Amino acid sequence: IRGSSQLDFADTQEPPVAVYSDGVYNSFMGGVGFSFFDLERVEVLRGPQGTLFGRNATGGVVQLLSKRPTREFEGYFEATGGEYGQHRFEGALSGPLSDTASARISMAYHANSGYLDNLTLPDSHANEIGNYSGRAQLLFEPNEDFSLLLKSNWSFDDTTGQQYSTRAVASNADGLSVPNVSLPVHQAFCEALGFGPGAPAAPSADCMGTPDDGNPFTVLEDQEGQMKRDVIGFSSELVWNRGGVEITNIFNWTAIQKRYVEGAETSPLPFFDYFADLDATQISEEFRAAWETDNAQFTVGAFYLNIDSHMHTGVDPLFFGFTLDNRAELETESWSVFGQVEWNFAPNLTAIGGFRWTEDDKDLIFLPSCRGLGIPGNRCGPIAGPFSAQSTDVDTSRSEGDFSGVIELDWTPNDDWLVYGKVSRGHKAGGYNAGPASFFDVSRIEFDRELLWSYEVGFKATLFDGTTRVNSSAYFYDYKNFQSFELIGVDLFLSNRDAENKGFEIEIITNPWDGWEFLAGVGVQDGIQKDYAFNGVTRDRPLPNAPDVMINALGRYEWSALMGGTMSVQVDGNYVGNRSLNAVDHPALLESGKGYVVVNAKLGWTSADGKWDADLWVKNLGDETYYPTSFEFAGFTGTEIRVVAPPRWVGGTVRYSFGG
Repeated sequence: IRGSSQLDFADTQEPPVAVYSDGVYNSFMGGVGFSFFDLERVEVLRGPQGTLFGRNATGGVVQLLSKRPTREFEGYFEATGGEYGQHRFEGALSGPLSDTASARISMAYHANSGYLDNLTLPDSHANEIGNYSGRAQLLFEPNEDFSLLLKSNWSFDDTTGQQYSTRAVASNADGLSVPNVSLPVHQAFCEALGFGPGAPAAPSADCMGTPDDGNPFTVLEDQEGQMKRDVIGFSSELVWNRGGVEITNIFNWTAIQKRYVEGAETSPLPFFDYFADLDATQISEEFRAAWETDNAQFTVGAFYLNIDSHMHTGVDPLFFGFTLDNRAELETESWSVFGQVEWNFAPNLTAIGGFRWTEDDKDLIFLPSCRGLGIPGNRCGPIAGPFSAQSTDVDTSRSEGDFSGVIELDWTPNDDWLVYGKVSRGHKAGGYNAGPASFFDVSRIEFDRELLWSYEVGFKATLFDGTTRVNSSAYFYDYKNFQSFELIGVDLFLSNRDAENKGFEIEIITNPWDGWEFLAGVGVQDGIQKDYAFNGVTRDRPLPNAPDVMINALGRYEWSALMGGTMSVQVDGNYVGNRSLNAVDHPALLESGKGYVVVNAKLGWTSADGKWDADLWVKNLGDETYYPTSFEFAGFTGTEIRVVAPPRWVGGTVRYSFGG
């Protein structure tokens, strides 16, 4: 969101964009990729957050709100089928249990056989999906002033690991990874890395001689990998209106167990197999109180979070039987208090002020070890020429406190217009690098907190007799110690750099005629990391994963059709502009991060009573080939590995709803 992202997928990190499910914060980087089903709506809040609820965040908030138990019996069943073995089933049942209690149970199953062909293992499945998820809710409402919602949720994944499209790259004189090098240049580059004379045999092969046939949807991989992930959670939400004060209390316990394996080098050789195991629990507790006076609204609250993570990561083997085998334990404890007031001090003017204080304590035990090459005592130290791994066990802690806040002025000249300006401050705690590889000095294990000052102006308007809504904003972000993602060699870690980002956004939603709906949005940004030094060159470099332009659009038309029902046709699409996929702007990664356009289309029918829906859909209608992310190992294997997005995908969905 607005250039705030986290490309480091290590389980020691929390993202700058906070993800919530029904008011519960999800702290796990490896646990946010869950199935979306039986949702009421999705909310997106931009910019620093934390004065109203939950965990503090610099980048913003994404909140998924589930459909709650109902006082009337209702439900639905939905089935989807499509190419690449696509099949998905989901459904829900909801209704009363007594005069004061109701329940809802929702489940989803999603599977496909993947869209990549592994030429080394013809019978394997690459980038497949296999997920079963569910949610059970029990709601007690003894009177209109009190409610208690108990919820359990679960998600189980059992599938293969990520597999990548690969291509040969080399480092230029500035140490930057570049593609499309000539054969003599690439051979000299590979020989300098220690590979044999004459390797590779073709300019399209990496230094190990793995050929690239030019088809991004075929891979040569010695194993299919593994992705097993079990997530189980329990939560309660109590809401009590007493004496004009609404009291809210949300408690959550979540556990995650994950086993992940992939062949990161993408070759038919048993080489550089990355693995990551996680066994973690999270406990959070939030208390809020809200009340109103004649001209003001108040919210105060407190939030507590405890994350206990046990991690086992490494590379097996890294080269010639040498293995990295690292274990880490990280405990995060955070508490905070927050509050916000909205004061209507004049007929058309509202002032908003919010404040939050957060204390974060983190304790890390990091036990790096190596095996192979006759290393005594599994200590890493200097090994194999240029490689030098962290050889010291780390037992450390960090404690920090800081504030977040917002000051905003809203002007509503009439019921159709809101004009606002605000200044907000957000921060994200520092942390540790303790991933599968640690070829860096112990001083680089720790990184500092990220601080963001945000300045924003904008308006929201309803136009043309209520048929059109327009939202627009302009912003400037000033970062101190921006937590930037780096991949250097085989090390993935965060480091701090000052940064800034400026941009504007406009969104239009209109229903100009009966049956017609149009949506359009444009976002433009210019984000830089200041004075970033790499290989002796210091200059400004782009923010990682921050596209310069983003455009989305949707058009939909509905008309009366057979059997009294309604037909509809919808076309939607989005353009994502150029972006860097690393803190260091390698030309190879910039080329992989070039702009792309994805268009989807859908033809639908809804029965006259609204109970039946049937859709035929095409995703990625133009069969665009693009890469959401990419990693370069030019100084290690002469390779860039790229995650390729799904190709054109055709299918259909049928849904039956009842009750209500």
